[in-house]
Amino acid sequence: MKNRTRYLLWTAFGVLLLAIGTVREVTGREDETVTGMFITSGIIVLLFAGTRAMRQEEGPEQDERTRKIGAYGITYAWFLTVLYLFALFWLENMGVLALSSTDVIISTILLTTVSAKVFQWWLFRKGDVE
Repeated sequence: MKNRTRYLLWTAFGVLLLAIGTVREVTGREDETVTGMFITSGIIVLLFAGTRAMRQEEGPEQDERTRKIGAYGITYAWFLTVLYLFALFWLENMGVLALSSTDVIISTILLTTVSAKVFQWWLFRKGDVE
């Protein structure tokens, strides 16, 4: 399937999700959480389809070094996330900190994604992994 057709299908899917969410919101008879999920999903699909359609080139060519640095950066990020969750567990057990499950989930997602990019950036600047 050509890229243009693929992007059009993803755009149509995003518009469909957004339309379902909007109709559910206007009628007001449905659960607000489900309505929010439809609207959010539609917006995210549209954003991804738009950014992929606007991309001009494939990006830098990947070689063994690039893949190795990427893998190490993600590995370090996952290890940092495990340490973070371990620390949260003990802080909660000792009564020092009390977070809701939503706070834990969003902070973990942010920590993992941001730290993966930071570790990869740092390793690329360093030059190689050993």
